[in-house]
Amino acid sequence: MKLNFSPELLHIHGPFGIQYYGLFIALAIIITVAAIRRNKRFKQLHLHNTYLDILAITVIAGCVGGRLLEVISEPALYPGWYDWFALWEGGFSILGSIIGIIITVPFYLKKINVPILPVFDLVSIYAPLCQSIARLGCFVAGCCYGITTHSIFAVIYTNQNTLAACNIPIHPTQLYSSIILFCIFLFMYFVAQRICTKNGQLFTTYLTLAAVERFCVDFWRADRIMVNEYLSFHQLVALCIIAALIIFQYILTNKQHTC
Repeated sequence: MKLNFSPELLHIHGPFGIQYYGLFIALAIIITVAAIRRNKRFKQLHLHNTYLDILAITVIAGCVGGRLLEVISEPALYPGWYDWFALWEGGFSILGSIIGIIITVPFYLKKINVPILPVFDLVSIYAPLCQSIARLGCFVAGCCYGITTHSIFAVIYTNQNTLAACNIPIHPTQLYSSIILFCIFLFMYFVAQRICTKNGQLFTTYLTLAAVERFCVDFWRADRIMVNEYLSFHQLVALCIIAALIIFQYILTNKQHTC
């Protein structure tokens, strides 16, 4: 299938414009927040007066974490300090966003006396939906594209303005991620939130599934940053997240057993 997508929806001036990537991220956030507000857990946590502030902190932490991990993983692409802030030129890591949010948001929740794990559990139900929609923006922009393939799923980008390799059949890894993440959302919504009854279980379940998704799909991505013959940088990060979650779940289980 040939694609002639332009990554820019509307050009404003110079390097500035409205990108489809940013549009899908904004759409993902709006849909996710609307869905979270409809969940009964939202009312139980009394978040009506604080959720906008929490959302703002979350978005900022996600942007900083996502950009920071991208700069760390590919420093040659960002030679000057000003390149770190040129978000309109692309370059973002979802795993970095997750790490940034996990590190930052709990401090704010503690400051405003909002229970941390219940809030993370609530957000974890809908986080894969947010990621799934955002990945469609990646597909249009051509970033995070896959390796060459001759399978029936191959796509061919023909617009030179996209970030993808043009005029060759490649794996639509953005769609692979989007579909898998949407399936994770369905599992979190219809299954996990009914069987995970202890604080923190939804959170660890989502993070584990999200890390496994990235680890698996990365094998088909063309932008892998290899740390050895088999694993990429982001696969190593995903494995570290899974290992940390196993330890966290062990501590959480023991703590609840001793209470």
